[in-house]
Parts: sequence; structure tokens; C-alpha cells
Amino acid sequence: MTLEQEVIHYRNMVKLYKFDYLTGMKQRHDFEYETLHKFVGQEFYLTMYDVTGLHKVNRDRGYDAGDTLIRQVAADIKRTAGLWECYRIGGDEFMAVHFDAPDSYIDNATSATVCSRDFKLFNDMTASVDLAVTEAKVELGRRRED
Repeated sequence: MTLEQEVIHYRNMVKLYKFDYLTGMKQRHDFEYETLHKFVGQEFYLTMYDVTGLHKVNRDRGYDAGDTLIRQVAADIKRTAGLWECYRIGGDEFMAVHFDAPDSYIDNATSATVCSRDFKLFNDMTASVDLAVTEAKVELGRRRED
């Protein structure tokens, strides 16, 4: 198979497998498309979760242990009250759309939530929740150093 054929094959496989193989969740392209189109005009809460310590787990205990951690966090997100949809958008990042502001804490994940009513543009909403998670991770790191 040529490189060009491999690329075409990979693109077709990505389209074929709508769900993330590890978590069973929808993926980033579904998040971007569905959230923009499916939820427009409705008030919802967007929560971003970032798996805490995944890189250290992978390094110290191996990728199987890291995969187990990812599956655990994904299962916890799926059980969150008021969940509308959830997506794995990156290696250790998840997005969840909720009817109501989630109040449950998820072990092994740093999270932040924003509400659609506070934003006019979807990109501003995702940028804001991403920044909030980054700030929460920095604060968590500071507390661990104390």
C-alpha cells in the first residue's frame, strides 16, 4: 500500500469509527459539529474534564494503566447527573454538555464549567472553559507544592 493509499484508508477508518475505541464516547469532530448545531438556541452547560496525572501514570506504570485511568474517568463522566452528551476530544480531555450545572466531583480529573447564556460565540465558550481548566490545574499544582 502506498502512503497516499494509507492516508485514504485512515481517513475512511476515522469516518467509519464514530466512537472512541477506548471510552465508547463520541469524538472531537462530533463535539464540534453537534454542539454547534444540535444545541444552538438552547441553554446548556459545557464542562471540560482533564485527566489528572495521566502522563505520570503512563510513564511510571505503563500505557495499560493509563488506558484504565482514562476509561475510569470516562465512566464517571457518563454517570454525571443531567448529562446530555459527552465526548473525548483529546488524549486526556473530555467535554460534556449538561442540562443543569453539574455539581459532582470526578476523581482523577480537573474540570471547569461554563454556561451558554454567557457567550455569543461557541468558540469563545470553548476557549473560556479550556482556560478555566488550565487555571484550575495551575492552582491544583500550587496546592500540592504547599
